[in-house]
Amino acid sequence: MKTYRPALSGLLAAAAMPALAQGGYQQQSQPAQQPPEVQQQRQPAQQQQAAPIRLSREETAAIRPLSEAVRTQNWAGAAAALPAAQAGATTPPARFEVGRLQLQLGQGTQNREMQLQGVDAMLASGGAPATAMPTLLGARASIAIQASDWPTAERMLTQVLELQPNNTERLFQLAEVKIALNNNGAALALYQRLLQALEPAGQQPTEQQLRRTAALATDQRNTQLAAQLNDRLLRAYPNAASWQAVLVALRQGAGEDLQLGLDVRRLMLVAGALPRAGDYVDFASRLDRAGQWGEAKAVLDQGVARGTVNASDSTVRQMMTTAEARIREDRPQLGAMRTRALAAATGREARIAGDTHYGYGEYAAAAELYRASLQKGGEDANLLNTRLGASLARAGRTAEAQAAFRAVTGPRAALAGYWLVWMERGTQPAAQPAPAQPTQPARPTQ
Repeated sequence: MKTYRPALSGLLAAAAMPALAQGGYQQQSQPAQQPPEVQQQRQPAQQQQAAPIRLSREETAAIRPLSEAVRTQNWAGAAAALPAAQAGATTPPARFEVGRLQLQLGQGTQNREMQLQGVDAMLASGGAPATAMPTLLGARASIAIQASDWPTAERMLTQVLELQPNNTERLFQLAEVKIALNNNGAALALYQRLLQALEPAGQQPTEQQLRRTAALATDQRNTQLAAQLNDRLLRAYPNAASWQAVLVALRQGAGEDLQLGLDVRRLMLVAGALPRAGDYVDFASRLDRAGQWGEAKAVLDQGVARGTVNASDSTVRQMMTTAEARIREDRPQLGAMRTRALAAATGREARIAGDTHYGYGEYAAAAELYRASLQKGGEDANLLNTRLGASLARAGRTAEAQAAFRAVTGPRAALAGYWLVWMERGTQPAAQPAPAQPTQPARPTQ
């Protein structure tokens, strides 16, 4: 099982201490004030404030000094008055009120342990209003999260969700806590609940929520769910970051399948999902080893044109020089290569010729050769349909490309599906350098 670090920045933001204790002490104890997101998710039966509860005269006298010190932010006085208030609080409402004031004291002095004791006192008091319990449990969970006390956080958040099953903030928190506890299967189930909870309200999941759920589905080898979520992510958030998240995972999943790895990188290139110079250099290096020198140079040219690759880098200059030398020998042979491939008895030469024409940006010719290879047989039909679809898509022949991609099955089906999404969004091919020529200087070309 892959181990994910919990999304701590979001987790801690979501776990910010609620304002449980506002204002000074009153004889009539009021339910703790809840933050807006909790108020929005309360059940209808919870929306009525609990009736005020009166404290006894003796409890009022015992608690008043603590209340006045907290109200005036006299923290030293509050700390001194706390023991007497605790001793004088004998009924559940009084114990709840003292815990509330103790929490304020901890917040005012930034004393995490004091805050913890205050929340625990309110939870143990027996006097917490029903409407305050989700906030109290959430506050206790937030303290546990701050301390990386994952088992306590898990227990508190589970109790919150028993009261508020569709509280999306708490579903997120508990999912991330499950990740910290190395229980990615439970985390995936919670993220799925979170997405389902958003639907009745007509809310769109965030980009991060979709990415995280898809990553967990991939981790749990639920390929069908991962593909559905990635499709949803790319349609809702068709930006470079989303394409990177989806295609980097697909590239990693290609493993030892070198040809699939190349084809994933081809879609990454047109979708603008190669984020670093090293990605361009690695792609070009793989193409060089595969004998695709025209495409290797085109990849580096595009990286330079996008401002990602430094044309003066020694490694890049050497790769450009090598590719140009190969191109001088290779490109004049394209016509003869096509003729031989179309006349060959099997599809191997047509597939190789199709790869070479694709690398030089001759997409219509590449499509013709891939189709010939399919007809002749002897080659992987899913590989050929993937590359036929890519060639037709780059040539602007969308309907034909879609038909080719829909014919792809097996391990390449996910990649074909992402090409379909890319085309269905109306995306045009990224600006390309001119087809590689032996006399081209290694300079930015748009």
